Amino acid sequence: MGYYLGLDVGSASVGWAVSDENYNLCKFKGKDMWGIRLFETAKTAAERRSKRANRRRLERRKQRIDLLQEIFADEMSKVDDTFFIRLNESRLYLEDKTEKFKYPLFKNKDYTDPDYYKEYPTIFHLRKELIEKNKEHDIRMVYLALHHIIKYRGHFLIQGDLDSAKDFYNTFNTMTQRLFEELEADITISDENKSEFQRILKEKHLSKSEKAKELSSLFDTSDNGEDKLSAKERKGIVEQICKFIVGNKGDLTKLFLMDKENFENSSFTFAEKNYEETIRVNLDSELQEKAYLIDLIKSLYDWNILTDILHDEKFISFAKVRQYEKHGENLQELRKIILKYCDKNTYNDFFNSPKTEGNYSSFVGNLKKNGKKYNVGRCTGEDFYKALKSILSKIKPDEEDEEILNCFIKGCEAGDLLPLQRSKENGVVPYQVNEVEINAILDNAEKYLNFLNKKDSSGISNKDKIKSVFTFRIPYFVGPLSDRHKDKGANVWIVRKEGQTGRIYPWNFETVVDLEKSNQEFIERMTNKCTYLVGEDVLPKNSLLYTKYMVLNELNNLKVRGNKVSEELKKEIYNDLFKQSAKVTGKKLLDYLRKDMPELSKEDLSGFDIDFKSSLNSYLDFKKKVFGERIEDKKVQSMVEDIIRWITIYGDDKKMLKNVISKAYHDDISDEEIKNICKLNYSGWGNFSEKFLKGVEGSDKDTGECFNIIDALWETNNNLMQILSQRFTFREEIDEINNDKIGTIDKITYENTVEKLYASPAVKRAIWQSIQIAEEIKKVMGEEPEKIFLEMARGEEEKKKKVRTISRKEWLKSLYKNCEKDIREKFLKEIEDIEERDFNSRKLFLYYTQMGRCMYTGESIDFDSLLHKNSKWDKDHIYPKSKIKDDSIDNLVLVNKEVNSKKDNDVLKIEIQNKMHPFWKSLLEKGFISKKKYDRLMKKGDFTEEELTGFISRQLVETRQSTKILADTFKLIYENSELVYVKANLVSDFRHDTIKMLKSRRLNDYHHAKDAYLNIVVGNVYNAKFTSNPIKWLRDNKNKDYSLNTVFKFDVIKGSKKVWDADKKNGSIQTVKKVMQSDRILYTELSYCAKGELFNASIKRKGEDSNIALKSYLDISKYGGYYSPTSAYFAMIEFDEKKGKKVNRNRNIIAVPLYVANMLEHDPEAFMDYCTKVKGLENVKIIYSKIKNNALIIVDGFPMRIRGESGINLVLKNNLQLRLDSDNAEIIRLIEKFLNKESDYEPDAKIDKIDHEKLNKIYDVLTDKLSTIYFKRPTNQYKTLEKGREQFIKSEDIYGKMKLINNVLNLLRCDATTTADLTFIGGSKNAGSMAKNKNTVCNNKLVLVNHSITGLFENRIEL
Repeated sequence: MGYYLGLDVGSASVGWAVSDENYNLCKFKGKDMWGIRLFETAKTAAERRSKRANRRRLERRKQRIDLLQEIFADEMSKVDDTFFIRLNESRLYLEDKTEKFKYPLFKNKDYTDPDYYKEYPTIFHLRKELIEKNKEHDIRMVYLALHHIIKYRGHFLIQGDLDSAKDFYNTFNTMTQRLFEELEADITISDENKSEFQRILKEKHLSKSEKAKELSSLFDTSDNGEDKLSAKERKGIVEQICKFIVGNKGDLTKLFLMDKENFENSSFTFAEKNYEETIRVNLDSELQEKAYLIDLIKSLYDWNILTDILHDEKFISFAKVRQYEKHGENLQELRKIILKYCDKNTYNDFFNSPKTEGNYSSFVGNLKKNGKKYNVGRCTGEDFYKALKSILSKIKPDEEDEEILNCFIKGCEAGDLLPLQRSKENGVVPYQVNEVEINAILDNAEKYLNFLNKKDSSGISNKDKIKSVFTFRIPYFVGPLSDRHKDKGANVWIVRKEGQTGRIYPWNFETVVDLEKSNQEFIERMTNKCTYLVGEDVLPKNSLLYTKYMVLNELNNLKVRGNKVSEELKKEIYNDLFKQSAKVTGKKLLDYLRKDMPELSKEDLSGFDIDFKSSLNSYLDFKKKVFGERIEDKKVQSMVEDIIRWITIYGDDKKMLKNVISKAYHDDISDEEIKNICKLNYSGWGNFSEKFLKGVEGSDKDTGECFNIIDALWETNNNLMQILSQRFTFREEIDEINNDKIGTIDKITYENTVEKLYASPAVKRAIWQSIQIAEEIKKVMGEEPEKIFLEMARGEEEKKKKVRTISRKEWLKSLYKNCEKDIREKFLKEIEDIEERDFNSRKLFLYYTQMGRCMYTGESIDFDSLLHKNSKWDKDHIYPKSKIKDDSIDNLVLVNKEVNSKKDNDVLKIEIQNKMHPFWKSLLEKGFISKKKYDRLMKKGDFTEEELTGFISRQLVETRQSTKILADTFKLIYENSELVYVKANLVSDFRHDTIKMLKSRRLNDYHHAKDAYLNIVVGNVYNAKFTSNPIKWLRDNKNKDYSLNTVFKFDVIKGSKKVWDADKKNGSIQTVKKVMQSDRILYTELSYCAKGELFNASIKRKGEDSNIALKSYLDISKYGGYYSPTSAYFAMIEFDEKKGKKVNRNRNIIAVPLYVANMLEHDPEAFMDYCTKVKGLENVKIIYSKIKNNALIIVDGFPMRIRGESGINLVLKNNLQLRLDSDNAEIIRLIEKFLNKESDYEPDAKIDKIDHEKLNKIYDVLTDKLSTIYFKRPTNQYKTLEKGREQFIKSEDIYGKMKLINNVLNLLRCDATTTADLTFIGGSKNAGSMAKNKNTVCNNKLVLVNHSITGLFENRIEL
């Protein structure tokens, strides 16, 4: 028999349902075939990538040091043959060292380490002397200086020499030009003000806040009439940039004009501890291609720090020695001042206490006591200066000390008092600063260390080798240098030159490695793939073809007075505006169109957002800066496409770019043109391939006209989504191309179906879970589904859309403040007296957005009668709801009922438009209505077939990429099944309007299965009603009246089959309601064996809680170690346990660490060794070798899942979904709805439908639940709730009661969070943590339950 499969796919769940064509659930072995599958959301590779990058950085640093030692080895052995051994073992205790000598550096009789440190207090003192003095120095001294420079060589973010790195104007101009261009902000600064900017930035006597204020005033942010940003927004952007530059906290929401919800951390400083490791890493995903703008701002911050450090010195070691001396002088004077004016306790707390936060010891990170130095926890510079300023500000000095005290206070404010040798600021030092120093040291040293001039067989001297070790970086397009496992599929793409074997060194790198071929392999591996064509590489975002697509796709939406412009006018705009100007504003377009239509106003234009976002920037760059009119030549355009691709790939590597261009086009491009090309910067990739835009041939089904996609965009006025609609054949052509490339899937495996999908890990996991569910159902039913109904929930990233960040009340107040006096005074007072929550009433909000007037007649609305039930004022949909499902404010107006009743089921009458146009225009100009709303009010003529089709398609066609990937994958696997998209809003409307059964996500997880079932019902009815081709349906039903709002009120018949029986008593709705009232839903979760990180990579010091040695030969008690090993899975073991003289056999469920599990492949006894040697257990026997993470285990009849271990406890969570009757479920839903608002006001019984009676009732219901099977739940809180009942009932705090109920649900839900805050009724803050003692859990009756993915199959093992 045929059956339908419904899927509701989320990032952490899949709901599924199987029904017959009449919407009855199918059954298997007495079980209803619907269920939920839960799993953890798959994490992105960002965190793993960050750790890998840091690990490689440290490995490569070590490799540089190893190479330096290799170069020095022979010569060093003549002077001190154990120097490197001592140096490399310097961190070991004396008894663990190879050579039992106390000091690691010098072991001469007359010169040891104390003598060295006395002569050179810091490494910079040594470096300074090696530069200044030509006298011969010990080879060990030279090595130590070079070692330090090569180890901490600086960053490579700045191109060129040291002068380039120190050049303010180069850094400033790059930042402002690219920043303001990307932000589309017309902000300028004069050359004179640039000099002033530099002066203020280096000013020592201004606080950071004062600097930021003065710097921001240097920019011109005035309104020129064309910028889409307001002067206020531009000013805000400049203020945030200046705050970041001076080292204060900047706010990304004001810089990028985005909502706070888009960022993990929207406000920070560049000096924060976790900036590089966390904040900057997050920005890559939050800002994506705009993340580099933060790096541009930081480059000027870095320049400022660097100039402070160097302080006009050529060598950084000279500046650091001066800092050291200044620190000593400051410290000596500071001690005197505090000792003189403060009591002894204050002095000791500040200088000698290891515990006081923000004191001197925590600032420098150590404390000297009894001649010994101890490490203490470090504090930030901000905390130190704040604490010190607090002490100094309370001092009332003598006249002789007033100047020095004020100097210290200003030093705290500027952050330059007591400068440190080692600080985060050192991270801003570019390698060029250290390069001049290493060259100077080597130039002096070669005069007395002859081995530095010794050359190898290739003619390379040791001096040059050291320099190459210092400057060498592996180009990112070469990747890992080891190609040992390349032929086995390893993540390696390096290509060696013909005949080149052996080890790669920095000094032979370019001789051995074929850079161009390596780069070609890199490009093929790393380029993103086309959204529509499988396996095709995408175009650069700035390619000529892709920018043409972007412009045409936006331009084809342009409307004049509600109607699309002609193809001829569109082409003229493209040629006359876009091919001439890098930025086409709304004003430029209006001026252009007014040549032929002088009466045109800006309100007559629609279809774009103030200004056009797209441009032909790369075309104009090459026309104006490189090739001139030659750019129109097809051959030159082909060459330009290659060049743009190379610029995008190589980024700032101009040397490589120049080489590639010269090699490919040496006969076609002059040196001057190449020089100009190298000044261009492009980044980012598009979504589509060249083949998609130019290589897919389709046709118009009506006219038969054929073209490719880019030509269709040029020849018609359709955008891409319209071109890919059923009117054209492009979709069919794309599917055919993809099917030919992919072929058929012979075997369902992750590798065959999901692994290579261009999707996030979260989407991949959800798709794979869905496929496995569908496969098991296919196995049970014996055939593929007749239809598959798919809905994919939005992920967290997709949910981060623009939300209201200002309240409706405040928004209205801000608008009325700019109105004429009489209007302002009338409405502002009214608004002020109305509570914020009342503006949730759409009638009230519309009233004020319409200035209290009817939108169709202009008459004044009687405010007092507005909200009455029988009020003559009502909401109306501008575009009728029968044609489009749109209940947004942009489609609603408040009007006289009588006028509304006479309105046609179409656009507004011309008489209304002519009468009300001046008023509507006034509302638009004042900001009370949006341009979209204005355009709808002014819409002329009947809805076109294209518009009506679009309205229907929006309800049926899913355009999100994740859903498309899911559908395409299912199409490949289930060739005989019809796939139907179902949009979430249709199911939501059906729940709300048709069956009146709203869902609560907080009650349990069953809503996923019920949504999957409703996907079948709603999807099948809409699919049958409108077919999968709305254009055809519309034409076939041209003269029929229809309504998108009444689909389920009438029978829906397709062929001879009644798809929806509208009979209210015996029809389809009764079947649906009966199914929806059932809770016989299968529930499974993903259990797994962990992979990845072996343990927490942070290192615990000796004496702290660590249990994994850093190295096998390093004693944890001496050197500390790693901690918190990852549990791969669990095992049940039996072992001897001594209690006094008696020996008992005990059973325990114990975690198997991942590092142990990995060893089992080559050492079967690894786990037994772990139990005996690490855990100290005797006579161990393995009862059950593998219990997966999150496995279902029934303990004395109560089902729970194993989540991990903590000390002596197994961490568990509930596996029993909460069930309540419909009345109580509705109370939970109302509580959930109110709390989700995060309102500042108390709930209202009439509006929110919540009162004390309902809350008292649900409290008792949940308490009773805890006395049923939940009584077996570990740390059950039934008695706490019972005891606290009287306190709950008596409380008048309705909001507190709601939060308490919401917390109690944690005790009953199947979430990882199992605790509840019960302090409201006298309980604990973290009540109900689910855990069982590992030593006693096996005394209970234990059953391990293994479910199939759907739960239709299971087996039970008694442990």
